[in-house]
Amino acid sequence: MVLIVSFLIVLPRVSPAELEVSDEGKVTVNFQDVDIRTVAKSVAKITGRSFLLDPDIKGNVTIISSEPVSENELYPLFLAILQVHDFVAIDSDNVTKIIPLVRAKHDNFTVIDSEGDQSPADSVVTIIYKLQYVAADQLVPILRPLVPAKCYLAAQVDSNMLIISDRKANIDRLTEIIKKIDLEESGDIEIMKLEYADAGEVVSVIEGLEGKANPKRNDKSLRLIADARTNSILLSGSSYNILRIKTLITHLDSPIESEGTTQVIFLRYAKAKDLVDILRGVDAQSADKKNIKPSSQRTDLMIQADESTNALIINAAPAVMKNIRAVIRTLDIRRTQVLIEAIIAEVSTDKGAELGVQWRLTDMTNSSDDGFIGGTNFNTGDASPGINILSGDPVSGVMGLNGFNLGYVKGTASILGNTVLNIGTLVSALAADGDANILSTPSLVTMDNEEAEIVVGKNVPFATGSYTSTGSSNPQNPFTTYERHDVGVKLKVMPQINEDDTIRLDIVQEVSNLTSVATDGGPITNNRTIKTIVMMDNGKILVLGGLISDDVSEVEQRVPILGSIPLIGYFFRYTKTGHNKQNLMVFLKATILRDENDSNKITFDKYDYMRRLQIDYREDGISLMPDEVSPVMDEIKKIE
Repeated sequence: MVLIVSFLIVLPRVSPAELEVSDEGKVTVNFQDVDIRTVAKSVAKITGRSFLLDPDIKGNVTIISSEPVSENELYPLFLAILQVHDFVAIDSDNVTKIIPLVRAKHDNFTVIDSEGDQSPADSVVTIIYKLQYVAADQLVPILRPLVPAKCYLAAQVDSNMLIISDRKANIDRLTEIIKKIDLEESGDIEIMKLEYADAGEVVSVIEGLEGKANPKRNDKSLRLIADARTNSILLSGSSYNILRIKTLITHLDSPIESEGTTQVIFLRYAKAKDLVDILRGVDAQSADKKNIKPSSQRTDLMIQADESTNALIINAAPAVMKNIRAVIRTLDIRRTQVLIEAIIAEVSTDKGAELGVQWRLTDMTNSSDDGFIGGTNFNTGDASPGINILSGDPVSGVMGLNGFNLGYVKGTASILGNTVLNIGTLVSALAADGDANILSTPSLVTMDNEEAEIVVGKNVPFATGSYTSTGSSNPQNPFTTYERHDVGVKLKVMPQINEDDTIRLDIVQEVSNLTSVATDGGPITNNRTIKTIVMMDNGKILVLGGLISDDVSEVEQRVPILGSIPLIGYFFRYTKTGHNKQNLMVFLKATILRDENDSNKITFDKYDYMRRLQIDYREDGISLMPDEVSPVMDEIKKIE
């Protein structure tokens, strides 16, 4: 072979205007459509190398560099330029030959060892690789698609060696593939453990490719099974097919860019702080399946939440980032809300009747007279005072009379120094009838699977203890401790929406009210509580329960024997009858608010209802203040 030498460049003195050299020895190279020979002159000037250019080396080059490079970085940059134009630099003695890539396999005699060679990645070298288990002639057609057409790949059958002439970077990749293929066979089934790719995904890709490439091929000739637990692929078939597929698997099982990326993802509906642990858990499960370190022990994954902007800051490898973004898209959705409306209806009726005769007789006019005293005195409760109370305190007694009371008084009598009214007879009659209708409609809106609570009532203090120092006639530092409890209407609910528009509700409903004060000064309350879990349809009403009481009481006081005599017995008898009936029913309505339109409809209806009530009050005016006007809320359109 005859090599025609065009010219020899040895440290030319003229440097193109595009070349800028800084004081620190850095070089900024910017060429715009410059002949490649001129570029070679510039590189030779800086690096001190001698280039021998083939006559076929022609063409213009464009290089745009914003950052300066050192002298050591300039030559690899020049090799990359030659690669783009299908040229190659071959070192020979003290001269570097630049020839077309198609002739490199004939003119290149740089043979390297597969281990530890430090040649530039863009340089063209030749390697002779000795195979141990796989036949070299079987491997050539498999590796041929991975070698550029202008490079060289051949098999030496007798010595079972491969001869490859290519760029150093591609040869390194090919040798890695050959090492993973050239393994001792373990039988009819081959096992390949993957390091980077997912075994299931690789099997799907290969099966799809094989099916499209050979639609009529016999499936029994090759079988692939993915073992997710060990992230391995089991292969069964002919030696040639296994060898071919192992090459393809090795090519696919390549690492993804390890430097990773950092992204800031702003959330619309979900809370960034809540998603951090979820995303780390998802990554930990994926890492466990692939037998890699969990996120807590890895430095290539970082997830932080910025609560002020509700954003996630994520640093992860591209494949991990893709999975994380898919999970975020699924979780960051508008959550459905539920309107809970409770209807608490309580109707009570109290009826009572009292009828009785009390009398007293004495012939004493002062405490020094002898005489007799006798009569009847019945415990009538709070309705009307007994005859003795009325006699001893006529003012309070008269004020405390309830119902119809008729008596006969004949002056006063002095008994044991006490002057009392001398009431001979007191007839009392009372009928009571009371009705009550209480309606409460608490309502609240909450998101799906979120607990909500509403309390409408009073916060009442309950005494829990007291202390007073002893040992002195004047107690020191007395105090009483209290606990406050809400008394009124309470509604606590947590909804869960199902796929068929049914709603599961965890409900605690309480209605309480103050009734009286105990003898120790503490309040007494009536509590009606419902705690349940129900399932109901959207927009329907469900009765939770009812508390119903129907109490009938009849109390009769009589004088023995005399009170049992017909007709006459009424004068020696006091009868009190009461009938108390109470109905308390609790109803619940749940409405799903899936979007803004549903929420607006409910809101506008409630808003208009309150506004109409205020307008009615305004039309009635304010009593005794004709110049004042009651306030009214604005129309909903003005607020929007």
